[in-house]
Amino acid sequence: MNLETMLTYLSLTVLALLPMMNPPAAATVLLGLSKGRDKAYMVTQAKTVGCYLFVALCITFFIGSSVLELFSISIPSLRLGGGIIIMAIGFNMLFPNSDSTSTTPSQDSIALVPLTIPSVCGPGTMALIISLAAELAMQGEELQTLSVYTGVVLGFAVVAAIAALTLSMAYPLLKLLGQNGIQAFTRIMGFLLICMGVQFFTLGITEISQEIHALLS
Repeated sequence: MNLETMLTYLSLTVLALLPMMNPPAAATVLLGLSKGRDKAYMVTQAKTVGCYLFVALCITFFIGSSVLELFSISIPSLRLGGGIIIMAIGFNMLFPNSDSTSTTPSQDSIALVPLTIPSVCGPGTMALIISLAAELAMQGEELQTLSVYTGVVLGFAVVAAIAALTLSMAYPLLKLLGQNGIQAFTRIMGFLLICMGVQFFTLGITEISQEIHALLS
């Protein structure tokens, strides 16, 4: 195993994924969906997100393209679906219903959906990882496969740890802002999530339109 190659791909993986994932944005989602919860709940959710995220990244990297091919799902369709989910989450944060302000919070875990998917591991992240896996597969004979894949998987682990640490800092932010500040912050982030969802949706529509145009031309 080549240590330099492994460290290179570890660094590239972390640098490529962190801006796409944007863990601080997911932390605001955790704040908005954890009203009335204590610190232990939020820290538990943060740690669980870290585990789910690592598994999701590995699954996407190793079999993501095969799963999409099995169900005949294209990357534009993935963007469309992810955009709709993100918009739905944003609407719920921007226009909370009366049930969400109840003093008795639900016991359901939010670690997998929506925190891991699609907040952190969204369609853009999945598309990036699948593209990386496809490119590495095409260059398999030219690469030191074990070092490269080890570096990528270790990069996934580092990214998952950073995401878990970032989410675990949500509770101190909650104490700093207070309930009124969190409500205002949640509505702002809900609007931004709607904008992000629209961006994914329109990008998917654009890609589908280009594919149709290419077929007709």
